[in-house]
Amino acid sequence: MRNENDARRPRGFRSLVSDTAWAALAQEGARNRHRAGERLLHQGSPGGWVLLCLSGRLKVVYAEPDGREVLLAVRGPGDVLGELSGRDGRPRSATVQAIEPGITAKLSDRRFLDLADALGSREQLSAYIVGKMRESAPHAWQLAHRTTATRLAELITALIDAAGPDHPRPGTIAMSQEELAAALGLARSAITPVLARWKSAGLVRTARGRLEVPDPAALHTGAVSTSGQNAT
Repeated sequence: MRNENDARRPRGFRSLVSDTAWAALAQEGARNRHRAGERLLHQGSPGGWVLLCLSGRLKVVYAEPDGREVLLAVRGPGDVLGELSGRDGRPRSATVQAIEPGITAKLSDRRFLDLADALGSREQLSAYIVGKMRESAPHAWQLAHRTTATRLAELITALIDAAGPDHPRPGTIAMSQEELAAALGLARSAITPVLARWKSAGLVRTARGRLEVPDPAALHTGAVSTSGQNAT
């Protein structure tokens, strides 16, 4: 996980461009507020526009025809979503769903790319997209080889990091135990004993529909070492 100073810095595409460029892109888009649980992009639907995340954490999920879902990535303020469909013209490859209330700015694919060119940010956009693609290899390894405890710790760390520099409570995650387990492709019973051990160690607090991490800096090392006593 990033240190405290890094956590206060811009992230995502916003971290690669100037403040002026990001502000111009955000101001050009139509702003929309969304609720927790709202689906902002739908897997299989046509593209045509991109979303700039201005506030609130989002999850990117892939669904099978039988309804099973697995989390592909966590996004937050500073990220761009839906940009791949604008490049290849194919339907959306995943669904983007809000974890908590937030705001996005919506631009057409063409306008977004034209503005990126005009602002001298096209190279940074390409680097951002490549960076997203590079995330898939370690994600696949994690799903196949890491313990449940390690996978859960990495997920919670990603959720905290995605909160962005202006989030008032990055350590509060509005996801139930069922949602956290489903994000890893697991049943709730697989993560319940892990969370119980972490709770006993003071690393997390659980409540209905949310998880709280009092000390995010201690989570990664503390959670994994505590869980290692009874690896899942």
